[in-house]
Amino acid sequence: MALRATISRRLAGETGAVRKDHGGRLRVCLVYPNTYRVGMSSLGFQAVYHLLNTERDVVCERAFIPDREDLEDLHRTGEELVSYESQTPLGRFDVIAFSVSYELDYVHVARALRLAKVSPLAADRGRAEPLVIAGGAAVSINPEPLADLVDAVVLGEAEEAVAEAVSAVLRSGGDRAGSLDALASVGGVYVPERAAAPPKPRAVRRYIEDLDAWPTHSRLLTREAELGDLFLVEVSRGCARRCRFCVTPACYWPPRWRSAESVLGAARAGLEHRDAIGLVGAAVSDHPEVDDIARGVVALGARLSVSSLRADSVSDVLLDALARGGARAITIAPEAGTERLRRAIGKPIRDEALADVLARAVRAGLREAKLYFMVGLPGEQEEDVEAIPALVRRLVRGAGLRRATVAAGAFVPKPETPFEGEAMLPARELSRRLRAVRDALRAEPRVRLALESANWSVIEGVLSRGDRRLGRVIVRAEELGGNLAGWRAALAEAGLDLTMLIGPRPKG
Repeated sequence: MALRATISRRLAGETGAVRKDHGGRLRVCLVYPNTYRVGMSSLGFQAVYHLLNTERDVVCERAFIPDREDLEDLHRTGEELVSYESQTPLGRFDVIAFSVSYELDYVHVARALRLAKVSPLAADRGRAEPLVIAGGAAVSINPEPLADLVDAVVLGEAEEAVAEAVSAVLRSGGDRAGSLDALASVGGVYVPERAAAPPKPRAVRRYIEDLDAWPTHSRLLTREAELGDLFLVEVSRGCARRCRFCVTPACYWPPRWRSAESVLGAARAGLEHRDAIGLVGAAVSDHPEVDDIARGVVALGARLSVSSLRADSVSDVLLDALARGGARAITIAPEAGTERLRRAIGKPIRDEALADVLARAVRAGLREAKLYFMVGLPGEQEEDVEAIPALVRRLVRGAGLRRATVAAGAFVPKPETPFEGEAMLPARELSRRLRAVRDALRAEPRVRLALESANWSVIEGVLSRGDRRLGRVIVRAEELGGNLAGWRAALAEAGLDLTMLIGPRPKG
């Protein structure tokens, strides 16, 4: 079987996998509903894997959506999807747990269950089939689209909830109904079968007060991950900026910081495995000790990378540390082309601040940049779209950048944000605006373009604010191939109008 050969090869190149005897333990298969390359770069996925395996009475193994060739082989042979550590079919585990970060991966939840020969819909699952549990940022904000596929959802942060959920399942003695009753009693665990109406995430979402008490850093290392050359260390959770489009404040409130001592301790341990440390957080440059952390990482002899920077909080110390740590690029997100629209979306960064941070970055030795923009934002006018390429040209030329990657996508309204009720533009109009940006910049020799698909952004928008009507749509879309045509057909079969689904929503 091709998948088993792939798994064996990958395990040989990994560091950190945990292998336990299954006997007498609760068997959990933790699934990242995307490829191995993507899933192994997820700190949240790795953190839950570690938490579960620290439980004495639990054995936790991993599974992913197979790459194309292995997936085709599974379809051809009829073999079941298996775990990595012991290559056990997923259907033999007591619990299948999904770590779900992105709405577009919902279809892969259905795919993983089908490949495991487990009924995708919870109502169809027999007593002998595994419990199916989901967690992660996407389902924490809105679990309803997956409510018909899963038995339970962990809302919010997993650190304290995992042990309580494990204890609840163990107390139930393996009885499905008893397990659901026990899970429903755990704070932050939502059991759709026991709830006729959606939960109120603000009231029940779990979070931990002291980040330092729960170290979050790379636990599994492989060169095959998207960020395989980095040892990742989380420096913060949440964000106090409250941009009106961003789901981070709602999902990870209140904002919290890890101490410099904690971060540097993790970095020091990470250097036993990698020579590059990646600092992870919603706005790393907002960390009150970021300069000390950056200088400390470089002083350890490490290369330094950061996940995101806020243009108005980047110090020269941080830029110098990045350059001395081997970084070549700086990543910032203007989001909109004009100051007027940035103020309207709650991100009032002036053009001068953008130009200043890039000029200082170049002086420090960072000659490349990645710039993130959105089109279709509430209140966006034609001049705002035209301003994006004009701003890019001014920034690139003014700072003397050697290269800039411009990443542009569509605004997607997210639950629990001030823009939750805003309409999303149709795919055709979004595509037109993205093309306008592309056409205006395609001749710029120092600019590379990375434009998202407007059609897929619309599907993301449908899932983002969706309800239980989408459960069977997700399953049907997967059956039809999981592509755009499959999604459109599945929505049509369910009698759901795409235009209505992305339209404005009433407040409250």
